[in-house]
Amino acid sequence: MTQDPLKNVPGAGPERFLGALVGFVFAGIGVTVLVFMWGAPFDEFGSPPLFFRIFASLIAIVFVGFGGTMGIASLRGSAGVSEVPRAPLSTSGPSPAAPAGGYKCPNCGAPLGENADVSPSGDVKCPFCGRWFNIHRAA
Repeated sequence: MTQDPLKNVPGAGPERFLGALVGFVFAGIGVTVLVFMWGAPFDEFGSPPLFFRIFASLIAIVFVGFGGTMGIASLRGSAGVSEVPRAPLSTSGPSPAAPAGGYKCPNCGAPLGENADVSPSGDVKCPFCGRWFNIHRAA
């Protein structure tokens, strides 16, 4: 019985393969344009003028840079964007935005506003995450 070596590797799979494929196709298009523009002789009939060679080369450099970066980042498994750090949901003290009662949503930690509609049994809906909770129950 053979096992998939990439089964337990996070992010290894078709997403990374397709990201690398698309990236290297973009880079290949850029390299092809560069070779075509600068590989043609300057003195033949129908060869691109210098202005078009420079203009097309600037566009092709963007394709090579974007495609190469995307392809290599996909192969290495790095998204290129670092994850945004999040504050912990539970803090030791009450938040400054919390009302005097200090009621907070047990799901997202958002403070309950002063004008919140609370049912007689204590049920209230969090204005941020939309989850219902009861203020009389211990969180």
